[in-house]
Amino acid sequence: MGRLKDMDSIILDILNMGVMEFISSDVTVKNNEFVFSLDNEENVERNLELNYIAPFKEDEEHFEEVKKAEEIMKFFGIKKVDDKYFKNINLDEDIDSFYDNFKTKIKEYEEMKKKVKLIETLKDNYKLFKNVDIDLRDISNLKYFTARFGFLDKDARYRLKKNYGNILALIYHTGTVDDRELYLAIYPKEVEKDIDRVLRSLNFNEIDILGRDVMGTAEDMFTNLKEEEDSLRRRIWEYDQYKENIMNSRYDDLNQTLAHMLAFEKIEKAKKYMLRSKNYFYASGWVAESNYKELENKLSKYEKIDIYASDADLDKRKTPTKLKNSNFFKPFELLINMYGTPNYDEFDPTIIFGISYMILFGSMFGDLGQGAIFAIAGIILSKKKNKDFGGLLLRMGVSSMFFGLMYGSVFGSENLIPAIWFRPFDSINKTLVIAIFFGVVLSAISYGVGIYNNIKNKEYDEAFFGKEGFLGVLIFIAMINIGVNIMGGSAPISTNVGIIILVVALLLMLFKRPILQTFFKKEFDQKAGDYYIESSFGLLEALLSTMSGIISFIRVGAFAINHVGLFLAFKTLGQMIGSTGGNIAVLIIGNIVIIGLEGLIVFIQSLRLEYYEMFSKFYSGDGKLFEADSIY
Repeated sequence: MGRLKDMDSIILDILNMGVMEFISSDVTVKNNEFVFSLDNEENVERNLELNYIAPFKEDEEHFEEVKKAEEIMKFFGIKKVDDKYFKNINLDEDIDSFYDNFKTKIKEYEEMKKKVKLIETLKDNYKLFKNVDIDLRDISNLKYFTARFGFLDKDARYRLKKNYGNILALIYHTGTVDDRELYLAIYPKEVEKDIDRVLRSLNFNEIDILGRDVMGTAEDMFTNLKEEEDSLRRRIWEYDQYKENIMNSRYDDLNQTLAHMLAFEKIEKAKKYMLRSKNYFYASGWVAESNYKELENKLSKYEKIDIYASDADLDKRKTPTKLKNSNFFKPFELLINMYGTPNYDEFDPTIIFGISYMILFGSMFGDLGQGAIFAIAGIILSKKKNKDFGGLLLRMGVSSMFFGLMYGSVFGSENLIPAIWFRPFDSINKTLVIAIFFGVVLSAISYGVGIYNNIKNKEYDEAFFGKEGFLGVLIFIAMINIGVNIMGGSAPISTNVGIIILVVALLLMLFKRPILQTFFKKEFDQKAGDYYIESSFGLLEALLSTMSGIISFIRVGAFAINHVGLFLAFKTLGQMIGSTGGNIAVLIIGNIVIIGLEGLIVFIQSLRLEYYEMFSKFYSGDGKLFEADSIY
């Protein structure tokens, strides 16, 4: 809460810091968070002011200042005012006088450019009729006749010639330009509508050379226009020199004032969330705890300003989430937010996602050469201000290069370098088993995070009875052991014990309601019959999703095998051509197809495994991303 006369300066300071997300102050006022104890006369006044609270009305003058700034920027060819100029805005600066210095020149400059554009069009028109040696003024000023110049195409000329005797008009062929035929049509004004209809049917493309104050022949008009154009271009050049001098001598001052004018747009946007009384303004917003003291210190220079902060956990409004990850994992937030932002009380999965996603993508698309292409593309994109996606592509490429070394694969070929680990195409069973094992590890981590989230949010029944809770883990473990035993492997738990664990877990999940009612006195609104029907289907869904989740990771191994297989297909095609040049061309095309098509498919499949097989166990993603308002 602060004085209205300080408001613009305070908003600018907040926006320059970029640490606060403005929210509606109406709720804050209704919650009595702006009420002061009546211990002095000033606080009495402040409490009385609350009786006159109203929203801000848009300040049209502020929007006018923004339009003026845009005019000046267009005049000087400034596309964007640098961020640094917004940090030292002087709100006492006389920007009206600043704009008045340029207003007349901007108007004259724009008018001259429009005239030059018009003259260029007219010159082109008159140039077409330079061989028509008649005074255009005589034709233009005919009292009883209308004259028009224009083009006719080949088909129209044929139809005109065939029906010329039935048209009450004189039509002269005046010349040929670029295979187009020029004509002059003269007809009585009494039949103007009829002839106009006829000319339209002939696709008569009119050339305007009689609509201007004509004097002399078309060639005379062309010469006069050229002289007028040369004069205008000289004046435009003088203005360009003036602009260049201003940009060289007053560049910083110019941009500083433009920043001042443009800032009003952001101020008006912030005011939409704020309230005012007779003498005070009221602003509310979210601020990260780590930035609160910094904000408080920044605004302490203003008199009669009060800043109050409450803990997000005590606020009834939905708290936004500010993701805090290292620069290495920052690009993966792009894919996290595609699924949904973690809510304020939820575990941030960015680090787990980043590590697992790189492993998934790299293991499915393990190639040293093609991975390097992704990495280079990522570096280029990062430098072109597409930092997040470029960083993501770079990390995917590096992971692909690492697994390419492990597999001994370079641009699909396995003959150039030895494999440090093994070659997936030569060890298919091993590849698929490792893929499933890795899937089991990721699923186990997902279950653990899901249980942690439930306990943190005090949802203890879900942490124990849910299909992603403790009982879900038992079902998961039991099914893995049963599957390993059936496949002839050596599992820690026998098939019979696994079946017992599975059945007990399913029964506990089914009888969750009576257990909670009996031992924890929990009440349920749902009817018992509806609950058991729904729970029965839930058990079936739990079994199917657990089984499909484990098997789903086979695709990791399948794509690792497929990567080499696809290259071999192109290699075979190249050998079938029979020539060295053709073989090389096919291999190059094959690598382009693999990088583009398979790279996209693996990108999507990695996302699918993350979203459906991992996030579904622990992540809701129903949060709101914290987006601090900024002046830039």
